[in-house]
Amino acid sequence: MTRTSSGYSLLEVLVATAILAVGLLAIFSLTRSAQKRSLDASDLAAVELAAQTTLNELLAGRNPIEPVPPRSIDGVRNWKLEVKLYESPRPDLATIFINAQKFMPPDDLPAEISFQLVRWVPKRRVRLAESSDPSFESAPFSEFDDPF
Repeated sequence: MTRTSSGYSLLEVLVATAILAVGLLAIFSLTRSAQKRSLDASDLAAVELAAQTTLNELLAGRNPIEPVPPRSIDGVRNWKLEVKLYESPRPDLATIFINAQKFMPPDDLPAEISFQLVRWVPKRRVRLAESSDPSFESAPFSEFDDPF
């Protein structure tokens, strides 16, 4: 007497379940990675907008052109924005350097991710600090960064 099999064996079900579990794990891992990358891209877009807005406010005269120490950016975690002023290669110009830097908690150490904007303005538009605290630092630029 021969029996015909009308279903799957336990071994076949276990193999199929293992293959399905590996596939679902891979999809979940890719989804988490994509979600993190999307959040990072969203943060960077907000940081770029904050830096450009800060620069526009300085150039439009809404805020005085002066150094601003690192400060947190509203709505973006772990990023700080600062404004520095540098001497330009040209004596009649000042360099505005806006730097946004990502910091890693809990030690608040700088990460390797940053964003910079640089503009040159007439030096007469820059608010000079007291003589004991000079506004200008030595520029981190080479002679090839001359704006003209």
